Amino acid sequence: MTRRLFLFLSLLLLAGLAGYGLTRRFLPEPVTDLEARHRWLREEFGLTADQSARIDAIQADYAPICAGHCAAIAFARANLDAATDATARASALAELDRLKTVCSEATRHHLQAVAACMAPDQGARFLALMEPHVAHGDSRTGAPSLNAHP
Repeated sequence: MTRRLFLFLSLLLLAGLAGYGLTRRFLPEPVTDLEARHRWLREEFGLTADQSARIDAIQADYAPICAGHCAAIAFARANLDAATDATARASALAELDRLKTVCSEATRHHLQAVAACMAPDQGARFLALMEPHVAHGDSRTGAPSLNAHP
């Protein structure tokens, strides 16, 4: 019985190692995050390497701005939730609306900067696809992702 168990486990281990070896040999290397960042954007809008690099730089510059907007909006939402009287609630709601407007305008400006890196017809198509997603619902904040189709 123990000999059969040992043989079974050995064969199971060998099959697993063979499967791993075959997949590593014949399947492509996993894509890194850097390679995958703007795959949809590059393919959908036919970007050159230079255009893609400029968009990456624009994205990197905008990331901390976007994070700051998200943090401010989250803080304003927390203040709104904590408001106990009508005056404080109205003030917190006005501040939240102001911050959402600032964020939306900054995001639109960011999307326009990205579109400016593209051919004019592709930039217009990009804006037509992305601008409708620049909105703040009850739980969503932030710029639309450039990593996947909207």
